[in-house]
Amino acid sequence: MKNQELWEEAAAFHGCECPALAIGFRAVTYVMEQFGLSCTGQHPIVCIAESFSCAIDAIQAIFRCTLGNGMLQIQNQHRIAFRFCHTRLQRSILLVLRPSALPNPATVEDVLKLPIHQLFNISTFSEVPVSSPNCFLSSCCPVRRPGEAQQRDIPRPPDKKQSLYRRGYDRDW
Repeated sequence: MKNQELWEEAAAFHGCECPALAIGFRAVTYVMEQFGLSCTGQHPIVCIAESFSCAIDAIQAIFRCTLGNGMLQIQNQHRIAFRFCHTRLQRSILLVLRPSALPNPATVEDVLKLPIHQLFNISTFSEVPVSSPNCFLSSCCPVRRPGEAQQRDIPRPPDKKQSLYRRGYDRDW
C-alpha cells in the first residue's frame, strides 16, 4: 500500500487533514518501514502514546491499535511521543517530536516533507515493556485473546445488564 493511500485512510478515519494527524502518520509510516510491515490492519504492535492528540487517529486507522482492544495505551505526559512495541520481534521504537523542527504554525505539508530524523528524536530498544507505564485498561479483550484476559468476577451494579459483566471482562462500562 502506498503512502498516499495510507494518508487518505488516516484522514478519512480522522475526518480532516491536520498537522497533528500528519505527525502521527509520519510516526506510523516510519515504524512500518523499520518493522517491515507493508499494509494496514492488525499487527503485533502496541503503542504507548504520551498525549491525547489527533496523531493518535493515524495510529488507530493504520495499525488498528485502539483503546478498546488494549493495543493503544495513553500516558498523558503532555508531549508528542510514541513508543511502538513489536511484541513478536521484542523490539520497540520511541519517537519524540522535536517541536523546534516545525514552524509555528505548522502545516500538513511542513510535517509531511520534513526528514524523519529532523521531525523526531528516535530511539530503538531491543525489548518491549513488561507492562505499560500508565494503562487505564486492566485487561485485553477476552474474545480476541482469551488467554490474556484477567479472570475475576465483577459485582454487577443493579442498573447494568448482566451480559456486560461476564467473567473475565473487567472494563468499566
